[in-house]
Amino acid sequence: MPDETDALLRKAREEKALRLTAEKYRYFVPTGAGEQFLNLAFSGENFISLLNGANGIGKTYLMANALANLFYPCDNEWAQQPLMKKWKFPRVGRIISDHTVVEHTVVRHLLDVFPAGKYSADKAGRAFESKWKTNTGWEFDIMTTDQDPKEFEGATLGWVWFDEPPPEAIYKATVARLRKGGVIIITATPLAGSAWMYDHIVLKKNYEGLEIPEGQRASMEANIESACEIHGVRGFLEHEQIVRMTSEYSEDEKWARAFGKFHHLTGLVFKKFSRQIHTIRPFNVDSKDFVVAEYIDPHPRNPDAVLWVAIDKDGTHFVVNELFGKYVTEELVERIKAKEEGYRIISRKGDPSMFIVDKHTGKSLASEMGRLGLTYEPAPKERSLADRMIGDFLDYDTVGNQMLRKPRLYFFDTCERSIFEMEHYRWQDWKGRTGDEKDPMEKPVDRDDHMVECAGRALVDRHAWFPYVPATYRSSQSPPKSDDPYA
Repeated sequence: MPDETDALLRKAREEKALRLTAEKYRYFVPTGAGEQFLNLAFSGENFISLLNGANGIGKTYLMANALANLFYPCDNEWAQQPLMKKWKFPRVGRIISDHTVVEHTVVRHLLDVFPAGKYSADKAGRAFESKWKTNTGWEFDIMTTDQDPKEFEGATLGWVWFDEPPPEAIYKATVARLRKGGVIIITATPLAGSAWMYDHIVLKKNYEGLEIPEGQRASMEANIESACEIHGVRGFLEHEQIVRMTSEYSEDEKWARAFGKFHHLTGLVFKKFSRQIHTIRPFNVDSKDFVVAEYIDPHPRNPDAVLWVAIDKDGTHFVVNELFGKYVTEELVERIKAKEEGYRIISRKGDPSMFIVDKHTGKSLASEMGRLGLTYEPAPKERSLADRMIGDFLDYDTVGNQMLRKPRLYFFDTCERSIFEMEHYRWQDWKGRTGDEKDPMEKPVDRDDHMVECAGRALVDRHAWFPYVPATYRSSQSPPKSDDPYA
């Protein structure tokens, strides 16, 4: 019996060793960020899932293992999402990436984790294995972004994996391939050429007149520390090596390569703004607990911008409502009144331009709105101070997942235009060779900044909460001033 037991143990060890080399996918363990993305992409709830992540966090290896677990189901605890358990789309797919990434990374990882002897991979005239079939009924091809977009037409697919940002033309040609349902998965370090993905997927910007279905697009970020042995969850990178690597990046490169943020936004004025930190779900703006200030930035040709900022007794500011569109004066007034119903309005201010009297009519926009029931005062024009104060109010400190110092400015996630501007408001920059010869400009681009300007004016005015007294309260009374660090 001892000999028989030893033989069984030896055989079990050999079997495990074989699986560790020939069936690595069975034992794959993702990082915490990797687990989160698998849950997002294979939930069955999202059509398009984007992971914009730093270099070196294992995005490609994550997806190679995910596909192996999808094609060869096993008891890997990290691959038990709904689509992993029950795939409901065509078992035909496509991987698309840059030629160099395909040849040196994607194919190498697939060959490493797929179980030996259970698939075929044919180069089909390419320099890499481009046609794949498994013995479990799956097939897929691998294409590169240097191919003509027309080559991506035709096939009916059930899944597509873009490894690195695709050109928009190839992305659009690919979407139509999922006519029988499926999922699109994108893993990318968002360097140059990825700006369209930010607006389309992260901000969920849509074509005019079309409503975005629930679950149409989902995205998440993962920085280099998500793969750190110390600071990440199930990380695999030594913190010392992360520091050494990122120390050699320029400030612009760090934005994408270390933090997983879009490269085209490197010149943002408010770099610390984060949807995860600064956007919150709407709550009831009760008159007893909040005072509200309204700011308007009207324009003769561009959309009018109106913003409502609520302040609580702790001095925390909340952008709670907005109005952005082009309206005739009467409609604008009616829309403003409807938006602010229930608010305790303590101040209404507008851009000084609305107080300019038209020489032909003898009237100003402010006087016309006053005639219709809304009285405004001129708003401050201290733009540099306003931008600085927004930055200060957004600032916060964390250690790990613990918030040590909270921001003093938040945005309701329904204020889409305000959030858009916070994520697009950037510094002017020198172009071409001039950029290497001059210091950075100190002036932001005068575009996509109407709500930002309104929010900044609210901070410059230093509004403070005061108790609500129904019998004596009037909207014209002046609230007390808060402690002012800028005085």
